[in-house]
Amino acid sequence: MIGAGDIAKITVDGRTRSAIRIGSKEDSLPSHILQGGKKEGVIVENGIPRPFLWDSITFENDQRYVYFDEMELWSLEELFYSKRPLALEIVRNIAIGLENAPESFLNLETGVFPLYRIFLLKGSGVLLLPPDIGDVISILRNDEERMGEVNVLIRRDSEQQFKLIMEMAELLYYAVAGRLPYQDQDIRHYKYEEYPLANILEANGEKLDERTVGLINFILHSKRREMRDIMGNRSGGKALVWFLEKSRDLEWNLGEGSDDMIGAYEDTGEYSRFAKRSVDGARRHNFFRRRGTIITVCAIAGVLVAAFLYDYISAFLEPPVTAGMEQEAVVGCFYDAQSNIDPTGLMDAVKGASIPQESEVTNLYVTGRMRQAYENIDPILNVNTWLEKGMPAVPEYTMVYGVVLDRTERIDDNTLRAYTTWYTPYAADESDAEETEQDNTVYVYSVVQDFTFNWNDRGWWNIIDAPITESSLVDKISVPVIPAT
Repeated sequence: MIGAGDIAKITVDGRTRSAIRIGSKEDSLPSHILQGGKKEGVIVENGIPRPFLWDSITFENDQRYVYFDEMELWSLEELFYSKRPLALEIVRNIAIGLENAPESFLNLETGVFPLYRIFLLKGSGVLLLPPDIGDVISILRNDEERMGEVNVLIRRDSEQQFKLIMEMAELLYYAVAGRLPYQDQDIRHYKYEEYPLANILEANGEKLDERTVGLINFILHSKRREMRDIMGNRSGGKALVWFLEKSRDLEWNLGEGSDDMIGAYEDTGEYSRFAKRSVDGARRHNFFRRRGTIITVCAIAGVLVAAFLYDYISAFLEPPVTAGMEQEAVVGCFYDAQSNIDPTGLMDAVKGASIPQESEVTNLYVTGRMRQAYENIDPILNVNTWLEKGMPAVPEYTMVYGVVLDRTERIDDNTLRAYTTWYTPYAADESDAEETEQDNTVYVYSVVQDFTFNWNDRGWWNIIDAPITESSLVDKISVPVIPAT
């Protein structure tokens, strides 16, 4: 971030102006930069945006400054220090400015809004520099500075239009922790798992409203399906309307921050174990990325292609496992395959139908196989096995997933209604996740699914339709974890 030392008061033509250092005088700029008319920035105060105009660029002590009318100005890093009590209002004002700005102002090649374009004003006001000044700063920044103001905000698994929402959550995390969640390179090179907010607050003897912590955690841990549902068809900064709506009635009750507060949680044994996991995980990841990726991917691809071809040909030559079963037994096999993350088994008796859980099971299957290949772990635990063992603690990398078939009901000769309980590691709707800050929560849903069957010419039942007719959240289970050693 641009620091307090880059903000100055200078005198131009006998008038005191506010100025921001944007680079060194000796650094040259491309000739096309700043050609044409100046572009407007945005000031947002009390939730109301208005245009901001800069005057010109000048040189002071061999440094290049952009200057404008005098105003009280703070660096964004003060979001953790003196401005921390107003952090939620400040971040909402940033979101309001970006949500109301045209795409040409956002200039979202990376999907995020560069931190070097954000400054703080009196109270909870914010100043968003215009894109032309932003271009100058970008060109004059070195790689390390650019990394700290842009790259550390970007999660590789985020949907493009969701990244601004992610950025708002990261700024709120920064206001709590004094560090951006993915600031450390090892965290980015491993799994993008940030140090838990709950641990930070506990180490400093602070409490933050559970709904506020829940929203930050939900955004940082959102699945791509959830991101797409939130974004809809919105472009540019328009998806931020969701963040503004969800954060409108949240509470923020933290005092000013200090470097001692950062040290308070970084000096704990829990943080040391977290840092070690990140370092070790990043080292393994980088090893495979440099030396083992081609071999591993080729091997996995070969196995998957061979399995696909085998299953495809077998579908024509051999009957499915469910051949000869009654409809109730077919439904039982269907749910067993879902709980075992077995896409082939799931679709064994399906003919010409799109099944609601097919995509989910396929994604979990691929995730599980890749983690087994790269990390030598099986990350998914069948919920039926977990329940039979009395719901014990699980390794921290484990997700509990699966279905319990409670009962079936005959609707007609060709239709069965299945009453089931689904256990998933993520919420089907973001509103279900806002009340909890636990990372190892299992969401329990009561689901009703109707199976329609057809007796085919080869002599067995096929599922030809299986819509979910009812689904409701019935419980949230905080699963105890076994820390990695």
